[in-house]
Amino acid sequence: MFDKSKYNKLLQLLLSKGLNPSLDWHETSNPNHLLIRHDIDFSVDYGVDLAKFEYDQNIKSTYFFMLTTNFYNLISPKHIYMVNSIKEMGHKISIHFDPTSYENLDGFLMEKEIFENTFDINLDIVSIHRPGIFLKDNNKSLFGCAQTYQNKYFKEMNYISDSAGQDVFPMIDSYLKENRTKGLQLLIHPVWWIKKTSAPTETLNYWFEKHSDFLKNEIRKNCKTYKN
Repeated sequence: MFDKSKYNKLLQLLLSKGLNPSLDWHETSNPNHLLIRHDIDFSVDYGVDLAKFEYDQNIKSTYFFMLTTNFYNLISPKHIYMVNSIKEMGHKISIHFDPTSYENLDGFLMEKEIFENTFDINLDIVSIHRPGIFLKDNNKSLFGCAQTYQNKYFKEMNYISDSAGQDVFPMIDSYLKENRTKGLQLLIHPVWWIKKTSAPTETLNYWFEKHSDFLKNEIRKNCKTYKN
């Protein structure tokens, strides 16, 4: 839908109004506290692209990655390298947990162990994919680990999301016009901010074409009889 120039406009607007991007998910009472959250649903490559852009702007945000998606393999050598590069830029990294992938929440403990061992970190915040049960009980615990739909992030702070490619600017403008007493959790999915298009479907088709090229190259590497 949008592109990085539009994202830069968004960042500069927030900064000009006194919002301070932070990696601290514990201090949430400051009305200028800005938590930028990136859920990586489709492409680690896009995450790296946006992380580099933010790094150049001296912006730090939190990137959440999935272990149960069919779109990418987080523990492949390529993606381990990419996620570590985001970490080395000074951003925070963590899990984008999909509770619908398991019969119960015990699956999170397995993901936590894999993620912490792979990337040498200790998790203190997790974002939730398909958060249905967590919206019914915002303060539902993940074995002591904070999650992004708890009241202190979802109700005691303002929450604005670009989910499904919606334009966040009207919501941001409304938020900034208020007599602000609460900070902001801003959910930005990188897939919507890499390529300027006219509609979400066009954006996803663009991603699909690029992903298709990647898969063809991988097939060529692994099967010498592939002629496409």
